[in-house]
Amino acid sequence: MPKNKGKLVCMVVVFVLALTLSVGCFTRSNAEADDQPAPPPGMPSLKEIYKDYFEIGAAVNLSTINTHRSLIDLHFSSLTAENEMKPEGLQRTEGRFSFQIADRIVNLAVDQGLKMRGHTLVWHAQTPGWFFQDKNGNRIDQKAVITEEDRQLVRERLESHIENVMQYYAGKVYAWDVVNEAISDDGRYILRQDSPWFRILGEEFLEIAFRKAHEVDPDAKLFYNDYNIERPYKLNRTIQMLQSLLDKGVPIHGVGIQGHWSVGDSLAEVEQAIKKYAELGLEIHITELDIGTRDISAQGLARQAEYYRQAFALFKKYSDVITSVTLWGISDAATWRPNDNPLLFDKNREPKPAFWAIVDTDKSWEENKAYYLGE
Repeated sequence: MPKNKGKLVCMVVVFVLALTLSVGCFTRSNAEADDQPAPPPGMPSLKEIYKDYFEIGAAVNLSTINTHRSLIDLHFSSLTAENEMKPEGLQRTEGRFSFQIADRIVNLAVDQGLKMRGHTLVWHAQTPGWFFQDKNGNRIDQKAVITEEDRQLVRERLESHIENVMQYYAGKVYAWDVVNEAISDDGRYILRQDSPWFRILGEEFLEIAFRKAHEVDPDAKLFYNDYNIERPYKLNRTIQMLQSLLDKGVPIHGVGIQGHWSVGDSLAEVEQAIKKYAELGLEIHITELDIGTRDISAQGLARQAEYYRQAFALFKKYSDVITSVTLWGISDAATWRPNDNPLLFDKNREPKPAFWAIVDTDKSWEENKAYYLGE
């Protein structure tokens, strides 16, 4: 092939490829934009409304950072990865860390100037089985006799995971749920008896985890996170566990109250728990808030809105100790509780009465909506 003709063909190919790629990018970005309802003119921003009270956050995943991006940009000042930073998401195979997926969420937060909460370093669930296997592949937590060698092996894995993950995200993740859901639902025990961490290392696993986390990143805020720890059956045992660790000088900075509630649950119990945790000198995050209702009639959604209004009025009342409130999702189109319709935006990603209820907790949701949208 003549030299000049070959050069001309190459130039044409490059031009066609560039045009194809640019059209593809244009089409994809427009498709994403068209797939997201534009916020109504005059819609208020939650992060602006709550900026003098606490961070307002959302749990997201690789799908929702695209499909709910306009809502993220407008309303939230903090992000939490829904599953991507749990142990099975970062180290499915021993010694092979995979940060690429979680990085997309963390980098979005960093690029947009949002706070990033890390969830979670130590949990009995969504943790690969190899964490708890001996050198022969046997489950240590199921042995009749657990040796000191077994315990040391698991401790080293625990500390190694914390060290690698926290070093990697140092300076990007400002707060970590270090230990998740360790308190037993059985009132006879403080800690879960079925947790592999407890069965192998005993209650010491919490101390090991928090001390290692603080050693790796002294600037990170370290939280204990759990569900129903605002309820009487679990509250006092949680306080007993936290007080014991604090008495030993274990670096715990805060407690995460998850907040997977339903309309009708007691907010008086929540207030009592906030007071008790604050008395320990701990910062409080509401970490996984969603308030469910099966009734999606106008009356049902109004009842959900009123509960949200009261909840956020309570959070504002204690904003001297509550520094972050995170919704566990953004819309009912993407929630782990699909039958409970628990979030601020509906399945079409439109604002529900619950959204309007928290815009101004001194007014009804109808008043707020009318004021901002002129309806």
